[in-house]
Amino acid sequence: MVLEKSFNLRLAEPPERLLQPERVFAGKPPFGELTRTDTTLQGYLVAEAPLFGEIHFPFQSRIHPQGIAARLEALRLPDPPAFWAELEGHGEVVEEGLVYQLTLRIHATLPQGEKWGGRALGRLAEAAFERNVERVLERLTQG
Repeated sequence: MVLEKSFNLRLAEPPERLLQPERVFAGKPPFGELTRTDTTLQGYLVAEAPLFGEIHFPFQSRIHPQGIAARLEALRLPDPPAFWAELEGHGEVVEEGLVYQLTLRIHATLPQGEKWGGRALGRLAEAAFERNVERVLERLTQG
């Protein structure tokens, strides 16, 4: 299963934080631990899913500075686990702070049931998981 969500964020942050997403998004759901080494941002997203509990979605992105803007390129993990994410987009400095247009792709390999009941349960879990991700992103975009 792959869920893709695009969203915009407007944050009252100083211009120098444009190239410091590990500080801008620290402590804001759905972001867990974030670290940056040179232009590589690594971290994980956290989501709750029925039947699975709290799941961590590791991701890795590269920051490409472009003057008063920056592009975030999603990098594929070398050995992706069953649950992982891609984060990409664009950020820029504006008068009020920083504006980001981001796309989040969540990859989840859910076990498939062999009988109709197991498949139905899998579809229910998928739908509930997607609703949870949408709620978390809505909270993030509302500050």
